[in-house]
Amino acid sequence: MSAEPVPSPPPSPETPKPPARPLLEIRDLSVSFAIEGGRLQAATRVSFDVPRGRTVALVGESGCGKSVTAHSILRLLPSPPARIDGGEILLEGRDLLKLPERELRAVRGGRVGMIFQEPMTSLNPVYTAGFQIAEAIRLHRDVSRREARKLAIDGLARVGFPEPARCVDSYPHELSGGMRQRVLIAIALACSPSLLVADEPTTALDATVQAQILELLAKLREESGMSLLLIAHDLALVSEVADELVVLYAGVVVERGPAREVLRAPAHPYTRALLRSLPPRTYRVRGQKGRRLPTIEGALPDLRSPPPGCRFHDRCPDATERCRVEPPSLVATSEGAEARCFLVEDGRGAA
Repeated sequence: MSAEPVPSPPPSPETPKPPARPLLEIRDLSVSFAIEGGRLQAATRVSFDVPRGRTVALVGESGCGKSVTAHSILRLLPSPPARIDGGEILLEGRDLLKLPERELRAVRGGRVGMIFQEPMTSLNPVYTAGFQIAEAIRLHRDVSRREARKLAIDGLARVGFPEPARCVDSYPHELSGGMRQRVLIAIALACSPSLLVADEPTTALDATVQAQILELLAKLREESGMSLLLIAHDLALVSEVADELVVLYAGVVVERGPAREVLRAPAHPYTRALLRSLPPRTYRVRGQKGRRLPTIEGALPDLRSPPPGCRFHDRCPDATERCRVEPPSLVATSEGAEARCFLVEDGRGAA
């Protein structure tokens, strides 16, 4: 009699893979500036992640700390008067705030590319567009001038120049504002960075060109698989391209989470006020057609001596005495985001 076959043991359940570490992790970043009589707190314990291959938009009014945060990533703030008072900026696990300057120079323009606000002042007026792109390439790659020029032409073609072989020899003043911005994008992408930081890349451009630049950035991010940190003050502009939103107010993160959820059901009164102030043609808000757009009354608090409670309390229609004396913490919302508001903490959520 033959022995019965021994049944094979059931397959062991697969061990779930840990989530991938974000490309960029900003943890409790605090930045201040020396001013007459003291220091101005430009960013206070700012924390958020930029996942790999995703677009994160950092939004808020002018003066809320967006550009300060962006420039801190590559330590581009003038010191003095600027000073990073604490926190970590981790790129693939390495704290950029602790890197020696020589190692940091390899990161700038290499692993991290940056697009600055105003192309006319960011580009050198006495050098051609192609020369400036080629110099960025040769700074990080061992190539000849001829090869760098060829790569510069390829870079211009990539960012949408119709005649890159001709425009490579154009000077900045010979190009339109939109074309100059495309040159800056080509410089930032010259060495195939893992992260692109775009600081208000559509400033001073008309609405049509703004949309074209954002569409280009979204297309390039998708093609290359890089991550994009987009700095903007206009929620309408970023709503179509951002995967995650981080809302800053007076140097503090007041809301962060998936863009779709934050835009659909904003939990913080400041985020709701930003959305209500958008024209209906750019972000549809029921019942606003033909009406005067609401504004956010008041102004940002004096960051030389920030208020003790919620920094938005003196402009918030829902503020209570608790908001004036106690700083709220970031708490989870029902939409999978986080908001720094007692309304959320008390379960009342978005109005």
